[in-house]
Amino acid sequence: MRLKSLEIKGFKSFADKTIVSFDDGITGIIGPNGCGKSNIIDSIRWVIGEQKISALRSENLDSLVFNGSKTRSASSMAEVSLTFENTKNLLPTEFSTITVTRRFYKNGESEYRLNDVACRLKDIHNLFLDTGVSTDSYAIIELGMVDDIIKDKDNSRRRMLEQAAGITIYKTRKKEAKNKLDATEQDLARIEDLLFEINNQLKTLENQAKKAEKYFEIKKDYKDTAIELAKASLEGFNVSYKELNEQQEAETDKKFQLEAAISLEEAALEQERVVFIEKEKGLQAMQHQYNDSLSTLRTKENDKNLAAQRLDYLNDKEASLQEFLLKAEGQLKTIGDSIEYTKLQVVEEEKIYQDFKSRVDQSQTALTEKRDSFDSQRSILDNLRQSYQQIQRNQFDAEKKVAVSDTSIQNVQRSHQQLEEEQNHRVGQITDITAQLATKEADLETKKAHLEALQIQHDTARTSIFETQEQLEILRSELAEQTRKLDAKKNEYDLLKSLVDSMEGYPESVKFLHKNTGWNHQAPILSDILYVKEAYRAAVENVLEPYLNYYVVNDLKEGMQAVQLLDDNKKGKANFFLLDQLNGASANAAPANTIAALSVIEIDSKYSALANHLLGNVFIAENEQALSGDYAGIILEKTGKYVRGKYTLTGGSVGLFEGKKIGRAKNLEKLLEDIQAQEKVVNDLKATIQTQHNSVLQFNELLKENEIRATEQAVNTLINEVFANKNRLENLQLAQSAAIIKLKEFKDKITEEHTAIADTRVALEALNLSLQETQSNLNDVELAYQAAEQAYHLASGEFNEMNLQLTKQYSKIEALQQEVVFKENQLNDLHVQIQTNSVQLTEASAAIVDSRAELAQLEEDLVKLLKTKEEEESVLNEADQAYYNLRNVLQEKESALRMQIKSKELIDQLINEIKDQLNNLKLQLSGMKERLNVEFKVELEEILDEGRATEISLEELQASADRMKKRLENMGEVNPTAIEAYTEMKKRYDFILEQKNDLVTAKESLMLTIQEVEATANKAFLETYNQARENFQKVFKALFTEEDSCDLILVDPENLAETAVEIVARPKGKKPSSISQLSGGERTLTATAMLFAIYLIKPAPFCILDEVDAPLDDANISKFTQMIQKFSDNSQFIIVTHNKQTMSAVDVIYGVTMQEPGVSKLVPVDFRSLSN
Repeated sequence: MRLKSLEIKGFKSFADKTIVSFDDGITGIIGPNGCGKSNIIDSIRWVIGEQKISALRSENLDSLVFNGSKTRSASSMAEVSLTFENTKNLLPTEFSTITVTRRFYKNGESEYRLNDVACRLKDIHNLFLDTGVSTDSYAIIELGMVDDIIKDKDNSRRRMLEQAAGITIYKTRKKEAKNKLDATEQDLARIEDLLFEINNQLKTLENQAKKAEKYFEIKKDYKDTAIELAKASLEGFNVSYKELNEQQEAETDKKFQLEAAISLEEAALEQERVVFIEKEKGLQAMQHQYNDSLSTLRTKENDKNLAAQRLDYLNDKEASLQEFLLKAEGQLKTIGDSIEYTKLQVVEEEKIYQDFKSRVDQSQTALTEKRDSFDSQRSILDNLRQSYQQIQRNQFDAEKKVAVSDTSIQNVQRSHQQLEEEQNHRVGQITDITAQLATKEADLETKKAHLEALQIQHDTARTSIFETQEQLEILRSELAEQTRKLDAKKNEYDLLKSLVDSMEGYPESVKFLHKNTGWNHQAPILSDILYVKEAYRAAVENVLEPYLNYYVVNDLKEGMQAVQLLDDNKKGKANFFLLDQLNGASANAAPANTIAALSVIEIDSKYSALANHLLGNVFIAENEQALSGDYAGIILEKTGKYVRGKYTLTGGSVGLFEGKKIGRAKNLEKLLEDIQAQEKVVNDLKATIQTQHNSVLQFNELLKENEIRATEQAVNTLINEVFANKNRLENLQLAQSAAIIKLKEFKDKITEEHTAIADTRVALEALNLSLQETQSNLNDVELAYQAAEQAYHLASGEFNEMNLQLTKQYSKIEALQQEVVFKENQLNDLHVQIQTNSVQLTEASAAIVDSRAELAQLEEDLVKLLKTKEEEESVLNEADQAYYNLRNVLQEKESALRMQIKSKELIDQLINEIKDQLNNLKLQLSGMKERLNVEFKVELEEILDEGRATEISLEELQASADRMKKRLENMGEVNPTAIEAYTEMKKRYDFILEQKNDLVTAKESLMLTIQEVEATANKAFLETYNQARENFQKVFKALFTEEDSCDLILVDPENLAETAVEIVARPKGKKPSSISQLSGGERTLTATAMLFAIYLIKPAPFCILDEVDAPLDDANISKFTQMIQKFSDNSQFIIVTHNKQTMSAVDVIYGVTMQEPGVSKLVPVDFRSLSN
């Protein structure tokens, strides 16, 4: 694969399309600072996919586009294309030539293209994968990378090796695995919390499930009583229902009689209403006739008014037309005279126009002659100026060569004088350094002996520290284990204490009494005074479960105080053991294969009688043979699996939290004792660890590491000073020899410069003479040119003035002709108006006569209509009075009818009240039906035909139902789904426990993955390190000498994942030193060797060096260029440089200039063609 060409357009300072062609060998890019050399390197970085804007030396993507200059507008797009020849098929494509293009538009859009086909950035990365060409490879080496290696800023040496080894992906995987591990640990913590929470909920649900079972038993009895109560209630409904029905029938009969009377009255009233309506219709007809007469009268009045207005209008129009005709005769004569005068003016102005036209033609002929003369003089002047400028350029080139030669000769002379002064100064330095060297060597031997003694003491102390630290690790592990046990016991204590304090699982009545001071609230609960051995807790709790909520009081008085408190506050019921009534209880002997339940419990002596009462006849079976015996007592299985009475057997699975309620207070006391004992063990371990830690501190004081480091530093300083003095002495001697040779070279160079510039000086004098002669001729021609120019401008002004007057005269003639046409049109229009108005005057006179006749007829008709209207109005008033008299009689009869209707409505109201009472009975029945259906899912129809099961009275049934309902209410809130919820919660607990186990497995897997990734990355890093180390030693010798040596050292080889990398170099005659202790040139050359060593691990097809040679002197530049020429056999090299010696080593050179401010240009030179 070979880099063929680079095409830049609109990128940074390259405004125009610029093409850089690359060939085999070395290509150089030169130019002054700020001309745009590094922009070429940035364009290559950008096109191969660089995404960091800081790496492109820009603030944002918009600044990559050419931003314009004083003479150019800004570009709208930046485009860079890089073309490769796919030799050896290194790129995974069938094309022999590949062009990668990247574009960015000012509107924010961008694109990548492969052979002018749109693609993605990922496609570009995949194309260059494993070719050594990428934004993070070492195909581009900058001077800043040399500084990074020298200073090792942010561990840059190791970072470069990691990039070369390609282990970034492993570090990423390790980071991802650690993130997953952290997430897994957080999930584990959450699941632990969730399990703890579910555990608490399970305990609550277990108690709720037991409470729900008891609730359902009571509710069943309550249902039976409620159904019997409903049957008894139905017997009393029939009597009330019959009485109300009879009363409803009597009132309904009264209603029907009243309705018949109302109907007769309404029929008679309806006939009278018909007569009334007929009279009303007659009155309306008379009113309509009167309204029509009135409307006709108003119409006639309007017609009369319109006729009068029309007559006035015609009179006005006749007068107006007569006035116009009189005025029009005078206007006709005035317009005719005006037209004749304007035509005479047109003839006179046309004569003046012809005179102006002839004068303009003469002026134009004179102007043409002056222009020809002016053009001839300008051509002569331009030719002479070009000749003058050419001579000036030749003179400037010659002066430049002479000045450069003079400057070079002066520089060589100054260098010759400076070299002689340095030679004299070095003689004195050699004497001083020789004396210093002897003193430093003696001090060095003394320091070495002291350092050896300190190191022996250090090794002894270090061995003791290691032994003590091993003991500390064992103690810390044990401390962690004991602390974990202590934390577990504290957590258990806190949980149990919260249960005891909150009285979790106890009825509300018990909790109420515990907090109420109105009685002996310090009285214990049975579950708190017992302590049962762990193995038997579930069994004993199953037997005592009905009594665990009982308070233990001294006598009946205390119990009654509590009962009275519960009754007063409506807090339900509680149970009590009376100690003064239990003095006679004793325990029975244990049957075969059993042990007495009393033997597995602990209880205070004052409660022993109570224990005998409860457990004196209870025994725990040691095996299942105990079941077969015939005992009067109760036999328990020790895990609680079964309980056998004399005639009963109860058993099954044991609940998860059975056995956790009994003995809580006693367990709390024992846990507190265990915690105190465990805290003592932890404190003892901490004290032992502190003692051992103090021992380590004492041993650390014996290490004297600071003193050893100071001595080592002093030894190293002395070694460096000794070798520095030897090196300086050697360098001074070499410099003296080199100075003698250099002085001879300076003398020869001065002679060569004088000989080379002699011909140029002669040519410069001839050019000066020719320039003076040409200047004289140029002055004469310029005077003739200025005279011709002035004559041309005068003739041009005269022509323009004449042409302007001609145009004005033409415009004046056109205006007079337009005025004649306008007045002729005006005269024609006036004739037409006179003819039209004469016709209108005749028509108006005839219309006036007709209008006067029509107006007289309308006035006669109007008088007749007024008489008819007065007669109709008198008849209408009489009919209206008769209508209102009849309506008053009708209203009195309607009022009497409304009184009868009101009586009927009162009867309706009474019937509705009876119906409401019937409905109430039905509602009671419906309520009973709904209550039975809602509470017990029983339909009333199902029990209507059933007889009563008992003869208990309704009142007794109601009291019994109320008692049962109160018992249900006293139980407080009951969770009817608790049994099912407990089962579901148990399943969820098991499921989450399984998830916890999965997470533990995943955590172990992630830790194993991290170890594997670390091992793989360390292996890759070590292989790359060894390869880089070998390459470094080879390149170092190429840049220095075969006798020089160097090495790469891992600071902490035991920690390959984090160790820093130290560079040690030993130039000839010097002791091995860190890179920071070398001279400036040696540091730069050593860092360059390191960069090339990394580059050679995976060499790219091309390598770009951006001013890497800047800090090197002439001697080291020579070595640097020789190495580049050696490597150029296998790779193309592109070098950005200011150094002349480096320039001489390249095959093709591109000069970057900025002739136009802000715009970079390229000037190529192929030295291979020049050498041929």
